[in-house]
Amino acid sequence: MGGALAAIILGSPFAAVFVLTIVLIIQALIFGDGGVLALGANIVNMGVIGGFVGFYSYKGIKAFIPAIPAAGAAGIAAWLACVLAACFAAVEIALLGAVPIGIGLPTMFVYHALIGIIEGVITAVVVTLIFTVRPELTGDTTKQPVPMKKVLAAGLVIALIIGGSAVFFASSDPDGLDSTLLVSGGVKELFAPATGEEIAEAEDPVGWSAPMPDYALGESTAGAIIALIIGIFAALVVILLAAKIVYSSSGKRN
Repeated sequence: MGGALAAIILGSPFAAVFVLTIVLIIQALIFGDGGVLALGANIVNMGVIGGFVGFYSYKGIKAFIPAIPAAGAAGIAAWLACVLAACFAAVEIALLGAVPIGIGLPTMFVYHALIGIIEGVITAVVVTLIFTVRPELTGDTTKQPVPMKKVLAAGLVIALIIGGSAVFFASSDPDGLDSTLLVSGGVKELFAPATGEEIAEAEDPVGWSAPMPDYALGESTAGAIIALIIGIFAALVVILLAAKIVYSSSGKRN
């Protein structure tokens, strides 16, 4: 979900909410991911809950277990933030009457407990890289930082490779929320595989038509590449805004 990672790196859950809000707006309006009507709930779950739970659980883990590496604390915090945000989403869905709480809550917990492991590993790796460049963020002023250019160059290459490959190998299989709806409807078992064909596209009451639905511009390879370029540009804009927040806040503190 990214809320925990953004909060830990930026050093503020409020900054994480700001960044996640921008990301979710771009996803909903440009790529049709998440939906316009669900935008508020997504910001609360992924930004507010994910950011605040991730940030303060990271701080709590480091306070109670000082010897734990920052990457380990960040990974656990990211897992916890992912699971709790998913559980909150299950409660919201139950309040809407879409999925009974007795089915939605345990199903969302199981799926996102597994998804959260990946989230935690990615968060731990990114935190390790960032703290290698900026060791003072951990409170340790004795370590010598690695030149930022090397880390940025390596990170950019890796991100482009992963992002470029993801466009062509993106799966249409249902995610945790879709799978929960399928389990609730009796279409699939909890751990049974699903191809994604069972999911019917819901009618959009807002009538919003995203210019690049499903992260593609049409069904051609060229459309996927164009969507990739636009997505990278949008991500860079978000990163620059986040960096501006961090540098502005650190300047005020100094």
